[in-house]
Amino acid sequence: MGANITSDFAMPAPPIKKTVRTSVILPEDAHARIQALADANDVSAAWMIRAAIIRFLEEHSDQAELPLRLPKIRKGAA
Repeated sequence: MGANITSDFAMPAPPIKKTVRTSVILPEDAHARIQALADANDVSAAWMIRAAIIRFLEEHSDQAELPLRLPKIRKGAA
C-alpha cells in the first residue's frame, strides 16, 4: 500500500491574506490521477493542487528563472 499523501504534505495554513480563485485545464488522465490520490487520502483535489503549488513555490523561491520554458514556435510553423 502507498504512503499516505497527507504525511508528506502539511495542510496549507489558513489564508491570512486575501485568496483568489483560479482555474487550470488539465489532461483528463492527470485529473483522474489527482482525483484518485485525493480520494485515497481523504482530501479534496483542490487541496492536493494547492499543496503541490505551495510546495513548488517554496522549493523554487530562490530561483529567478525556472526550467519551465516551452520551446519557441517560429512564425509560420504549425
